[in-house]
Amino acid sequence: MRKLRILLADLAHNRHPYDYTVPINVGYIAARLKQRVGNAVECNLFKFPDDLIATLKNLPDILALSNYDWNINLNRAMIKIAREINPNILVIMGGPGIRKSQEGIKQFLVTHPIDMYVVNEGEDGFCSIVEYILSKWPCNPKKTIFGGGIRLPNTAYLENETRQLVLGGLPDSAKEKNIPFPSPWLSGLLDPFLNQSTFRLTPLVETNRGCPYHCAFCERGSNDKVSSNLRIFDFDMVIEELRYVVKKADHIIKLYISDANFGILPRDVAIAEEIRRLSDKYNNITRVIINNAKNTIKRTVAITNILGNISVPDFPVQTFNKKVLENVDRKNIDLDLLAQYIVTAKSNGHEPYTDLLLGLPGETKESQIDNIRKAYDIGFYNVQLGDIRLFPGSPMEEDDYKNKHGIMSRFRVIPSAYGEYGGVKVIEYEECIRKTNTMSEDDFLDLRLFVAHEYLLNYFELGGRPLVEFSHKYGFDRLDLIASMSRKPSENDYPLLSEYIDKYIEKAKSEWFESEDEANEYYLQDEVFEKIMNEGFPKLNYEYAAELVINPGFREEFMRWVGENIKDSLPDKSSIVDEIVQFCVQGVYRPPFNGIRHTIELSRESAKELDNFIYDKQIGDAGQCSTVMVDFDVDEKKVKFIRDEIIRHGGEENLSLAIQVILMKNNRVFALESSKI
Repeated sequence: MRKLRILLADLAHNRHPYDYTVPINVGYIAARLKQRVGNAVECNLFKFPDDLIATLKNLPDILALSNYDWNINLNRAMIKIAREINPNILVIMGGPGIRKSQEGIKQFLVTHPIDMYVVNEGEDGFCSIVEYILSKWPCNPKKTIFGGGIRLPNTAYLENETRQLVLGGLPDSAKEKNIPFPSPWLSGLLDPFLNQSTFRLTPLVETNRGCPYHCAFCERGSNDKVSSNLRIFDFDMVIEELRYVVKKADHIIKLYISDANFGILPRDVAIAEEIRRLSDKYNNITRVIINNAKNTIKRTVAITNILGNISVPDFPVQTFNKKVLENVDRKNIDLDLLAQYIVTAKSNGHEPYTDLLLGLPGETKESQIDNIRKAYDIGFYNVQLGDIRLFPGSPMEEDDYKNKHGIMSRFRVIPSAYGEYGGVKVIEYEECIRKTNTMSEDDFLDLRLFVAHEYLLNYFELGGRPLVEFSHKYGFDRLDLIASMSRKPSENDYPLLSEYIDKYIEKAKSEWFESEDEANEYYLQDEVFEKIMNEGFPKLNYEYAAELVINPGFREEFMRWVGENIKDSLPDKSSIVDEIVQFCVQGVYRPPFNGIRHTIELSRESAKELDNFIYDKQIGDAGQCSTVMVDFDVDEKKVKFIRDEIIRHGGEENLSLAIQVILMKNNRVFALESSKI
């Protein structure tokens, strides 16, 4: 008797480079399945569509797909292909991308081409489905499920005749403090994805589940007990997983700890210590990405100090506006404690940053800018600003919430989430807030260029920070500087920059659509689809940053424009500003990325103003010399890394897109260091 054949897929688009993670979610399900049913099934894992399509020809019995907003249309395409091959295949979906109310679950089942949905955790819900089918095996899985009226844990489907929702209760494992699921890493299930060479995937490790907070913009923000309860994986298993991943990786890696609040538990300090030890031993971790717990400051500081240079401290605030915090059911940490955390982090050589969301209910254009100002005033090194994606499963995405706060949303392409698979064209879209009761569509558009320049000057380490710091030091506030330059410059003096800003604004207007159907009507046209397949679909701020790296003339105009706005406010500093502009122009690795050294000559006065950006801090003791020679150092290892990354991310065909992806992984990789000769 043949085995039950199961395909588990956490799919990602792989037609253009992007930063995706290994399929640990379906890995957990496969590991739990093996624990519960042994070798009674034949189970395979997938990340990429072409691999799945090839295996569908072997006529599997069950296709199980993880559901996120970046693969929902890809899943539809795979289901279409699967059912053309085998109309009787049982299609099951799971994941966070679904409203959690019974009405929302039923609506999803009605509108999506699936048979069943595993809500909340997938491990035991999916295993229960398989065990039920095995109890009747051999059989037609679909007829067996729908003919028996069976109610299974965490599992939802519609009855054949009445179309009523059948939804099972929680499995026992969901009520346990200690998560009983075995490790997909230690079982070897994820080995093929860790060292995937054609499309690198980021390894991640999960140490706990659940979030005690209820932020309305987060799909983990539900008040239900499953989402709120903090549950933990076995400590020894977590440590062994980390050792397994770091030792087995055959390339340098970015490691992602996927907990909602790392540092919420005392044991997280020991986990951080092990990550640091492994990094020192194997020297292959470039960065550790963690979501810091927000109300355990001392522990967060300890973790920051332990991880050191392999992790940039991030403390998401989202907003400083108290009314807005109430609207989104969020409580930030006391600002005095937060300031202490920042001071401590900086004293240990770190550069902490924060995340702010654009357009939360109750926010205005003015309060949005004030949020950025407060972030710098409190001491953050830089700020990441993001549009608010409406995730199914989050309170903010529910109709009642949107109506209450006058939320209007629009759709745009998710960069790199598109492709053609098995003859089916697929594009994914993100749904974002574009209007609220307190912010108009014009307000959002007005902020677009402002936020771009905030990113370019403060977040991306592309050489502009010395100008910002100088301006701020002498009384021209950094945000006033950004506001002043976020307009179109003279076409005669800045032809490249002027033209680029026109195009930027036009793209910012035209990237939004009222619905996915409207967006598909445009993008799925043969000529339009072919164009984005050939040229890529950029994130506008990252595309702007890539242009500063690639085009020396554009970069020179941009830095000159920043300098001109500073000089308008600080005319007595004009000569120093001009020299700092030249310093900033030289501050990045640029094509052909061959590591050629270069130097510039500065006045002693200008060099002193750049003291924090030049390694040799003895400028003030340079004798009677009126000038200082500054050398932009070349790190040959970094040059090789940049060149290798550009090739790996398709830079020979599309250099801009490759640089954008590299910047997504590391915002300072193109920064040159300088020293006094």
